[in-house]
Amino acid sequence: MSGRILVVDDEPDVRTYLKTLLSKDGYHVEEAADGEEGLEVARKVKPDLIFLDILMPKRTGIMLYRKLRKDPDLGQVPIVIVTGLTQYRSFFAQDFEEVPPPDAFVEKPPQREELLALAKKLLGATASDG
Repeated sequence: MSGRILVVDDEPDVRTYLKTLLSKDGYHVEEAADGEEGLEVARKVKPDLIFLDILMPKRTGIMLYRKLRKDPDLGQVPIVIVTGLTQYRSFFAQDFEEVPPPDAFVEKPPQREELLALAKKLLGATASDG
C-alpha cells in the first residue's frame, strides 16, 4: 500500500492507534491534535485521505471539514469522520447544503478491518492480501 493519510484527533491514544494501524499497512501517516493544526498539516503535506474527529479544541472537526471542502487544493481529498458521537450525522445536516457529505462515518472505537478497508477503498487501492 501507499498513500499519505492525515489523522486529526485531539485524543493522543486515538492518533497513536490509527497511526500504528495504518503505518503497518504501508501508509505514510501524519498527525494533528486539533482543527487548526489539521488545516496547517493538510495544506503542507497534501494528504490523499483524512481521518477527522468532530469534537476538538481550537477548530472543531465540523469547522475543519467545511474549510477543507471549500479549499481549491484539498476539496477533493476523501474525508472519513471518526467520532464517538452517536448522532454525528445531525451535526452535518446543515453543512450538506453547502458542501458535500463526508465520504464515510466511523464510530469510535474504530475497528481495524473497517478502517483498513475504508483506506483501501478511498485511496483506490485493491486489497492484495487476504
